[in-house]
Amino acid sequence: MGKIAKIYLSIIFVLFIAFMVAVIQTFRPVRNVQPDDVMKIEGIVTNIQEGSGFDIVITLKNDKHHYYINRGLQYQLTVEELRSDILNKKVTLYGIERWTIFTRDKNMGHISKLIIDDIVIFNEIDNDEHEKTI
Repeated sequence: MGKIAKIYLSIIFVLFIAFMVAVIQTFRPVRNVQPDDVMKIEGIVTNIQEGSGFDIVITLKNDKHHYYINRGLQYQLTVEELRSDILNKKVTLYGIERWTIFTRDKNMGHISKLIIDDIVIFNEIDNDEHEKTI
């Protein structure tokens, strides 16, 4: 094998490793969320609907992201109850902060904590100041 072929294969190998790191980072599951893993997001809820896989999808006013509570319907949360409690009201969300190839602004949209008027509606964060609700 010639020198050019070895350089070419080395470059391909490095690119493959970089690609694999990006894929692993992107599709790594969200588990054991810690307070340092989240970002605080505030806004007015404009829409709440059921998503696929028992998710609850929340849309905030003037925010391009779609936020979701993963498997929220399995945690005794209902879309109807959330609509009556938080629709058209200001809420505080704590979403997962992680860079992926799809979320370059580090906002994954996965809600780990939902608060309205200092009342915690949903919390899956370990070692948090509020008690977990799941």
